[in-house]
Amino acid sequence: MLIDLIIKAKDILNQEQPTDQALMETENALSAYLEALATERISEPIETTDLEHAHRLLREVRRERSRRLAEAQAQTANEIPEQASQVPTPMEVDVPAVSPQLGEDDAYDPLKSFLPASHNPRADALMDEAEEAFYAGNYQKAIPLYEKVLEIEPAWSRAQEHRDEAEEFLRSGNIPSVALPPNAGKAFGKAQSAARVFRYQTALDYLDEAFASLKEAGISRWREGEELRQDLENQMQAHEVYQEGLGLLAQGDLQGGLSKIQAAASAVVLPEYVDKAAEIRADLMTLDQIADVVNLSGSVPPEILADTRQELDRLSIKYSEIPRISRLRSRLEVILPNVVASLIEYIQRQIRQAESASSLKIAIEAYTASEQGLATLQILQPENPLLRTLEADIQNAQAEMQVLENSLDRAGESLTEESRFFPRDAFLISEQVRKRFPQDPNVLGLKRKLRWYYVSLFGGGTIALTLISLALWFGGRGIAGAVRNHQLARTPSPTITASLTPTGTITPTPTETATPGPTATETPYYTPSPTPIITGTVLRNLFVRQSCYEAFPATGRLSEGDVVTLIAIPNRVFDDLNRECVLVEHREDTTNVIGYILIMDLSFP
Repeated sequence: MLIDLIIKAKDILNQEQPTDQALMETENALSAYLEALATERISEPIETTDLEHAHRLLREVRRERSRRLAEAQAQTANEIPEQASQVPTPMEVDVPAVSPQLGEDDAYDPLKSFLPASHNPRADALMDEAEEAFYAGNYQKAIPLYEKVLEIEPAWSRAQEHRDEAEEFLRSGNIPSVALPPNAGKAFGKAQSAARVFRYQTALDYLDEAFASLKEAGISRWREGEELRQDLENQMQAHEVYQEGLGLLAQGDLQGGLSKIQAAASAVVLPEYVDKAAEIRADLMTLDQIADVVNLSGSVPPEILADTRQELDRLSIKYSEIPRISRLRSRLEVILPNVVASLIEYIQRQIRQAESASSLKIAIEAYTASEQGLATLQILQPENPLLRTLEADIQNAQAEMQVLENSLDRAGESLTEESRFFPRDAFLISEQVRKRFPQDPNVLGLKRKLRWYYVSLFGGGTIALTLISLALWFGGRGIAGAVRNHQLARTPSPTITASLTPTGTITPTPTETATPGPTATETPYYTPSPTPIITGTVLRNLFVRQSCYEAFPATGRLSEGDVVTLIAIPNRVFDDLNRECVLVEHREDTTNVIGYILIMDLSFP
C-alpha cells in the first residue's frame, strides 16, 4: 500500500503542471496513511527507507501546494504589501480545503483532522521541519517546533496531536519501532534477528547501538528496548544453565542434567529446552523399567528381556557406558544364559511339534512361533552357535510347508477344472501333502473329492486285469491244444499183433497165520486255553506312531481317557531315550488306529 502511494506521488511530482486536485489527493492519502501507521491503526511491516521516502515526498507535495497557494494569494491581493502576506487571514485559518474523497457523512472520521488545509506559509514550513524531526525520532527537537506552529495556528490539530505523542514517547518510553530514529530502528531490527538465531551477545551489541542512537536523539527511556535487553539477559543465563545440564549428561549425571535443563526450560520456554527435558525424563523412566525387569525374582520372558536389551543398547549409545547403565548391563548378563537356554528349548520344542503335527495349519503355526523365538534369540545372543543351524532348519521347513500348502491349493483349483470321475492332475499334485498330513481337515476333504478317482482307477484296473486274465487263459488253452495235437501227429501209432508165450507159474501153499484182535487205545482230549486281552487307559493327548517313537511319522491321534488294546509283539521295543513302547489298537465307530505309544503314557486296571 505505501509503495503504491510513493509511486503515485513520484509520478505526480514528475509532471510539469500537476493539477491542484491531484496534489491534494496525494497529500491526503500519504498523510492519512502515515498517521495511521504512527497511531498503530495499521499494522504492516514497513522498511525504514520506504518510510523516510514517503515523508520526503509528503513534504515536497506540501511545499508545492503552499507555493501555489502563495502565488494565488499574491495575484488576488496586489494592493496588500508583501509583509502582510505572512499574517494569517481568516481564509487561511478558518476555511479548510476539504478533500473531494470525503462527503458530508465523513465528519466523524478521525482521519478528517489530518487532511491538509490552507495554512500560513511560515507555519507550514515549521510544520514540515517538525514533522521531519518527529518521523526521524528526534522528539526533543520536534516538540518546540510543534509549539511554534501552534502559536501561529492554534487550531492545527495534527501539530497538537504529534506534540502530545512526542511528549508521551519521551515521558513513558513506549516508543513503537516505526517511530524510532532510523539508526536506532535498524539496530533494533538487527538485534531482534540475532536473538531469533540465539546469537545473544550480538543482539546485545546491536541493542547497545540502538540505545546510543536514542541517546543522541535525546531519548533517555525506551521500554521496548529495555524489555528486549532483559529478555536477552534471561536467555543468556538460561543458555548457560542448559549447557551446564548437557555437561552433566556427558558425565553420566542424568538426574543433575535434567534439573539444570528443566530450570532453563522454566526460565525461557524454548522448544529445544522443553523437548530435551522431556527426552531425559523418558530415558530415566526407561532405565527404571529396565531395572525392574533385570531384578525380577522369577524367570523373565525372553521377549521382554529382548526389548530391555534393545533399550539398554540405545541408551548406551546415547549416554555411553555411564555407571548406571554398566550396572544394569552386568545384571542382564547374569540372567541371560538361563533365559537363552529356555528360549532354545522352546524353539526346538516348536520344531518337534511342527514335525509331528497332524495338520498343515498346526505345523505352519509351530514353525512361525519358532521363527519368532529365533528372532528373539538373535537379539539376546547373536553369537549363539545354534543360531545358524536352527535358522537354516526353520527356513527349509517353512519352504517345504509353503510348497505343500501351494500344492493343496493347486489341487483344489484343479478339481474344479478336471472331470470329477478322473481328476488325475489333482491326485498327482496333492500326493505329497496327502502322505505328510493324512489327518488334515483340508486333506480329508480333498480325499473325499478324489474318491471317484479311486473308484475309476481301481474299477478300470480290475476290468482290465480280468480281460487280460481271460485272454491269457483262452490263449493258453488254445496254444496248449495246438502243441498237443502237433506232438501226437509226430508220434507213431502201435499195431496190435496176437502171439502165444508160455510162462511158468508158482502156486503158493496156504499157511495158517494168527490174526491179532483189536485193542482199545485212549484218544487224547485237548482243552483250548484263551489268550488274555490287556487294555489300558491313555493318560494324555498324544500321537500314535508307526514305530517307537518320535522319529517316526504319526498314524493317528489319541485323546486323554481313550481305552486301547495291547497287541502282542515278539520282542520288547525301546526308543532312543531307552523308553519302552507297546503296540496298541484303538477302535471307534468310524476309525481304527494302530501304532506304537510309550508305556509310560498308559495306566492299567
